[in-house]
This record gives sequence, structure tokens and C-alpha cells, in this order.
Amino acid sequence: MKLPSNPVVLVIDDEPEVQLGYTAAMGLDGLRVVVRRPHEVSAADLQEANVVAIDYVFQWENFPHPQELSYWPVDGLALAGVVSRHLSRMRTRASVVLRTGAVSELAQDLPKHVRVPLLAAQSGLDWILEKGSTDNADNLRQLADATAALEPFFSEEGARGWNEGCQWLRLPSLEWREAALAEIQVCRPPEHVVASYTSGSAWLRWFTQRILPFPAFLISELRAATLLHISVDQFTRIVHSGNSGLSRRLQECAYEGHLAGLVERRWWRSGLESLVDDILMEADPAFPIPEALAEGYAALHGAAVQVLPFQRPVITIDADYVEDGVAEFEDCVRLAPDSWPVYADEPYALREDAADLPDVGAMVSRGDRERVKSVGM
Repeated sequence: MKLPSNPVVLVIDDEPEVQLGYTAAMGLDGLRVVVRRPHEVSAADLQEANVVAIDYVFQWENFPHPQELSYWPVDGLALAGVVSRHLSRMRTRASVVLRTGAVSELAQDLPKHVRVPLLAAQSGLDWILEKGSTDNADNLRQLADATAALEPFFSEEGARGWNEGCQWLRLPSLEWREAALAEIQVCRPPEHVVASYTSGSAWLRWFTQRILPFPAFLISELRAATLLHISVDQFTRIVHSGNSGLSRRLQECAYEGHLAGLVERRWWRSGLESLVDDILMEADPAFPIPEALAEGYAALHGAAVQVLPFQRPVITIDADYVEDGVAEFEDCVRLAPDSWPVYADEPYALREDAADLPDVGAMVSRGDRERVKSVGM
């Protein structure tokens, strides 16, 4: 399958002349950019676009629009809904993205670490880009490529869904592939009728809004390191250290699929679990797991590898869902944050933090509340 060499981004803005520098930057990134004011957008523009990037604030008095409230959108969120319905009516597919400098205002009290995907989901958008970010052009290019890559897989004629979606993820053909497929299935990706009906848009939103922000079959660098029982600094050094057996095994686990640059780097959980399993299978059963892993890593890496001083390390998060540390399981309590998927890793916080920080304490799961009360007794 050949992706378009110059994906098309349609920018809808009421001040096209202000966007000249922005569109020039996107052009350097290989995008073809069309800028239209809201009343100038045509059906041909929508049919050609891979991404529709819509400004949030419009000065409607600067150009003609109907005076009746029911006939004109009050802001970019409302216009995005209109655009989405026209795309559906024309049976064409483009990612609809909001561009705004008011993400904090729109998100209000949503947790900062996941406010963009949660706000996008609540607003019927594919993604939200903050104005002024230097990554906008690259993110738009990724969204355009990802959207174009999905459409043939989920066309009416194909309706193949699951297998093609996994191909879109660029899952490596390595020994742990089947385990990864099983982990993907647990996360309930949209497939079959839903995926084909939406030309893949449901798959894209599932991935951007339910997978990338939360630890599931793809995990953050901190979680990847912790799964291996090593520090994140040591993990990074090993990955970039060269051609040792260990660094090669870790490099194979890096997620290199569509939208890899939309968030911080992600890693295939199954690949890391396969590495741990391989080492423990070769280790002396009498060895404690940390010592067995340290010995196995050293043999693969050709140098000593220091493991974490925990028997069962877990990742802790703060009230904004930011991963803020590693701790022993016994020192933590389980959390039940809003919108946290049931298939994602269980979130934890230190018992002391849950007792001392009201915003964290409010998220403690019902079963662990008594353990918080016992702190300091």
C-alpha cells in the first residue's frame, strides 16, 4: 500500500494571513496545506483532506454568516461537529483536529496528563493540538499518514478490521507477536462492522484516546524499565549503548508504528515480558528473581546491570495521572481514577501520599481505603 507522498491538511481559520508562517513550516515537513475561512470550505476541500485542522476562536463579524443562531457554529468545537457530519455524509474520511491556545480553559479540571485525549473524546474530535507547539507540523503529518493508511483497511469492500488494524500498528514479526496480539484483543479494539462503517476512524480514536494515554499493550519508558526491574536511566543508557545483545532485544520492543511521535516513546509490553521470561527460564530456580535478572542482563549486555531494590515494583501516579515514581507494592494503595480503562495496568499511589494529599486520596479504590486510614496509627 502506498501512502500519499504529500498528505493534505485543510486548515480552517478566520485569519488566513496569520497562518502563513505556520503553513510554511508544515510545507517543509512534506505536507500540502490548504487554508480556508469557514465560509470558503467546499466539498472538494473536505474530500481531498487527510486532516482538517480547525481553529477554536472565530471573529464571525469579519465575514458573512447567517444571523440565526441555529445556522452558524459558535466556535471551533461546534464547527468541528458540522465538518464531521459533512465528512460522514460524503462517505469520505479525514481526521478532525482542533487547534487552540485554550486547552487549559476547555479541559478545566480534567487531569493534565490525559486532558487532550479525554477532551478530544468528549468533543467528538480525533485530537487537539496546542497552538504555539513546535511539534504541530510533525503531529499533523503523522495524523495524515495514519488516516490515509487506515482507509483502505476499513473500506466497505474490505471490512476486514482486526488483522489489518494490527498491521497498521506495525507489530513486529517476532517470537512474542502472538502474545502481543492477545494483549491487543484484551483492549477491545473496534473491528468488523464498527470499523468498516467509520472507515477506520473508530480505530484511530481507540488508539489515540484509549491506548496511547494509558498503560496497556504499549507502555511508557518508565513502565518498561520497571517491568525489567531496572531504573529508567539505566534502561535508556542500555537502549542507546550500542550493539549488545540486551540493547538489541530492547530496541526490538520499541513501538515504531503510526503516531509513535504523538506522545512520549512507547514500548511493546509483550516483547519486554518475553525477554524477562527467557532470562528466568535459564536461571537457577533457587535464585530470587532480582538476582536472576541481574545475572541474565549482565550476560546479554557484557557489563553489570543494577536491578531495582524492590521485590514487586509498581508505578505510582499523582492526581493528574502523571507517573511520578516507582515503589514497593506493599507500600502502595490501588487507585480508581475516572476514565481509567479496565484493561490498563492498575494505578497506584504511596499510602502516605493517599493519606496526605486529598486529590490523591479521593482516587483510592474502595478496597484499599482502610489501609489509608491506618497510616500513622
